[in-house]
Amino acid sequence: MRLRGLCLALALGLAALGACAPGSAGSQRWVSVEQGTLVVDVDVSGTLRSVDSVVVSPPGIPGVWDYKIAMMAPEGEAIEDGAPLIAFDTSELDRRLEEKKSERDSAAKQLETKQAAAKVAEQDARLAMAEAQAELRKATLKAEAPPEITSVVELEKARLDLELAQAKVAYLRRKGESAGRRDQAEIERWRSQRDRAEGRVAEIEAAIGQMMVPAPRAGTVIYETNWRGEKKKVGDGAWRAESVLEVVSLDQMEARGEVDEVDASRVAVGQPVSLRLDAQADVELRGTIRELGRSVQRQSPENPLKVVRLEIALEPAEGTRLRPGMRFRGKVETARVEDALLVPLEAIVATPEGPVAHRRSGDGIEVVPVTLGRRNAEQVEVTGGLAVGDELVAAPGQAGEEASP
Repeated sequence: MRLRGLCLALALGLAALGACAPGSAGSQRWVSVEQGTLVVDVDVSGTLRSVDSVVVSPPGIPGVWDYKIAMMAPEGEAIEDGAPLIAFDTSELDRRLEEKKSERDSAAKQLETKQAAAKVAEQDARLAMAEAQAELRKATLKAEAPPEITSVVELEKARLDLELAQAKVAYLRRKGESAGRRDQAEIERWRSQRDRAEGRVAEIEAAIGQMMVPAPRAGTVIYETNWRGEKKKVGDGAWRAESVLEVVSLDQMEARGEVDEVDASRVAVGQPVSLRLDAQADVELRGTIRELGRSVQRQSPENPLKVVRLEIALEPAEGTRLRPGMRFRGKVETARVEDALLVPLEAIVATPEGPVAHRRSGDGIEVVPVTLGRRNAEQVEVTGGLAVGDELVAAPGQAGEEASP
């Protein structure tokens, strides 16, 4: 402990001796200790998006999972409700439609042919039945003849003919009923096949109509960006339920940002945020954190940086044209220290014994140990060792730097 104190005293003495050399004070750039408000903040970055928007995806068509974009309304243009927004290629559906139309027409032809054949068969069966019934009546008359005028042999023969005629009528009746049921079943089969094909034709025609997607509302067309930063274009594929574009209102914007995992514990809902757009660096937007993510996420599949995502409600920015997708960088105010002694970070030097500052003392410079409090990216709070108005060397390690004007 005693050795450490001697080392500190020696270091301070050597620094003071060197600083008090002739001309050393005059060649430095100076900063003053000021009293003010220290704003402690956290870096945030992200993109703008519309509060009022409708996401458009490929239509949900049964049996179709992959879509090819055939037409897209130009990005950034205003579009009316119901106007053509995006269309998908219908080649595969057109092929299916032709197949089902051919199947329908073939089934309809088979149905027509079978109905005609069944009608002819029914007429033939009726004619055969009529002849058999006529023979039955004739045989009945012979079998019922009085025995007095008919021989025994002829009477027995008449009775046998009657039985044969009765059996023939019963056979033809069963045959006709069976043939009728068989023909009716086949007719129903072809009718069902025709109706199913007709139903599929109607479904496919409706699906082809759905491949042209109209604008669900009036607004501005914005193309969606994937995790690679790419946007869809004509000729690209899209899977079912994938977000392809949006129709948005530009009246009100919000921000979706992210903060580093190490800073996430200092961020809370309701904290104020200030933002600057990459495309309009002179424009400052203000807002507050509306929602904070509950989990740490990977920034992107290509970037392993761990971040926490948040939603920012923006205050109205009169006269500023904002668009979804604009990137921004900003600060989240996590704390505010009033009436603090503030020193630029560049005026503080870290030593093994602790932080020190190089303070003007008469015509020379003295090394002063300081106690530090909270800080941001530019300033640090000094809680001991300095007073308001003290002049300090800025960046003491950079020799030959001219004094600030």
